[in-house]
Amino acid sequence: MAARPALLLHPRPAIGALWMIGATLVGSIIDVCVKALQAGFDTPQIVLLRLLCSLPFVLLFAQLSGGLGSIRPKRPAWHVLRSICAAGATFGFFYALGELPLVLCVTIGFAAPLLIALLSRPFLGETVGLRRWVGILVGFGGVLVALQPGTAVWHPAMLAVLASTLCWAVLALSARRIGGDEPMGAMVVFTIPVSLVVALAMTAGNWVAPTLHEWLLFFVAGFAGATVHYCVVYAYRATRAAVVAPMEYSALLWAALFGFAFWGEVPTLWTLLGAGVIVLGGMIVLRDTA
Repeated sequence: MAARPALLLHPRPAIGALWMIGATLVGSIIDVCVKALQAGFDTPQIVLLRLLCSLPFVLLFAQLSGGLGSIRPKRPAWHVLRSICAAGATFGFFYALGELPLVLCVTIGFAAPLLIALLSRPFLGETVGLRRWVGILVGFGGVLVALQPGTAVWHPAMLAVLASTLCWAVLALSARRIGGDEPMGAMVVFTIPVSLVVALAMTAGNWVAPTLHEWLLFFVAGFAGATVHYCVVYAYRATRAAVVAPMEYSALLWAALFGFAFWGEVPTLWTLLGAGVIVLGGMIVLRDTA
């Protein structure tokens, strides 16, 4: 994630909304590819090959954004933290995609804005007002509705999604903390190293040779992974966050459509109800911060 610009000279709400809807579509394409690949590969190899396939595009976009020489980080310690969080977010979510319905993973993942609001004080020094606390509590209530802890539908992979969501929230907060000073290319490139090293170490001795069709899925996931970040950046450059942020919830629609189309997954009533409550909580938080 990149820092959001403070001033918009020519706001274009429709363009910003379309960029964000496009970002959620691209993100959902990554999820579909990963979920399909989980049938034949362990999570570390999926992470490894997806990163290797995305790296040329990441470096190309960094070159176009100011040149590879401009990606030298100014705050290395923060980039180490971001790389660790990126690894946790990627491994946790990718593993869960192989165990849980797509729309349930995405629903739980929408706890991220709530965690960002909750952690904004220690990371950013922001005051968490009463309305934001209400939104956080409502949203986490929705997470519990979707998870149904203590029932027969509970699965340990749900904890992986929650851990992944926490890592993503810290990643986003760190971007807001240092994004104004760091080159955009550095913010993307230096999220990769920890994931790459861990995936390579865990894949050694457990390599499965992909077929041509599987290489295509890895390539699509890699290209999508490199482009989704820039879609988000362009969205927030086009208009105000209050217009763009609600469009992130369109990911629920993509997840439901793709889950049904490719795997015949039908969201349960509890998943849909939990998603609705999470969206409500997120909108309350957004209203407080807009």
